[in-house]
Amino acid sequence: MEYDMPLYRPPSEGRSLIFQVTLGCSWNKCLFCGMYKGKRFAVRPWEELRKDILEMSWMQPGTRKVFLADGDPLCLDTDYLIKVLDLLNEKFPYLERVSIYAGPTNLMEKSVEELKELRKRKLDVLYLGIETGNDALLKRIHKGATADEIIAGCRKAIEAGLRMSTFIILGLGGVEGSYDHAKDSARVANAIDPHFLATLTLMLGPYEELYEKKLMGKGFKLINKAQSLQELRWFVEDLNVTDCKFGTEHASNYLPINGRLPDDKEKILDLIDRGMKDEGSRLLRPEWLRGL
Repeated sequence: MEYDMPLYRPPSEGRSLIFQVTLGCSWNKCLFCGMYKGKRFAVRPWEELRKDILEMSWMQPGTRKVFLADGDPLCLDTDYLIKVLDLLNEKFPYLERVSIYAGPTNLMEKSVEELKELRKRKLDVLYLGIETGNDALLKRIHKGATADEIIAGCRKAIEAGLRMSTFIILGLGGVEGSYDHAKDSARVANAIDPHFLATLTLMLGPYEELYEKKLMGKGFKLINKAQSLQELRWFVEDLNVTDCKFGTEHASNYLPINGRLPDDKEKILDLIDRGMKDEGSRLLRPEWLRGL
């Protein structure tokens, strides 16, 4: 089996067997994301995918976890996804769960009944980027969905028995929009009440100036380390979720956190406060370790 590179997967899928069901992203319009800008979206031919599944079932028959790539295979017709999941369940007798990236645009198109059929076939975790809960910012970054639509899509998936792993991007609103971005994102996260919630921090490398001046414009300015920690604080202090694993372990973040909400909320806030008081603290990642 050979992958069409680049290949991306969530950090938590590091031990999963990955199959590319699609190539690229069916939406591929988000201004902040360059993951699939070099790929033209395509659905892999069934015979190619079937060959990969058969080959890996001989090589790794004990596989328990599978991740379906690329960007958002949930955009595919439900019948096709059922066909894929049925073959995975047939060929991997120890299969426990299948995970997938999902976008709000394709979640809006699936019914609860369709999602339940996928859940019956061990589709378990959907990874979805909320990015921000601020409608003006969602429009500005070309996300293709409103906050209410993101909430509705995620709640539909949860109703169908799927687990939602969601994330927001710190810094997405820039300096001026930081507070509204944090507070609106917390509001949306609370309405979704996901099983997993994480943050990433916007990192653009050599494209920072292009993003600030050409893509976002209107005086947009990226936040710095101190402002990033403050934004994280504003976000977490408003979180009111039922039972959620919360993390900022992604390498883009300055402050790695791993806890459970609501039980660990005060501990997490205390950790953020400690990081804010001392930007040279060993709690914080040095720049050379971010983004690896």
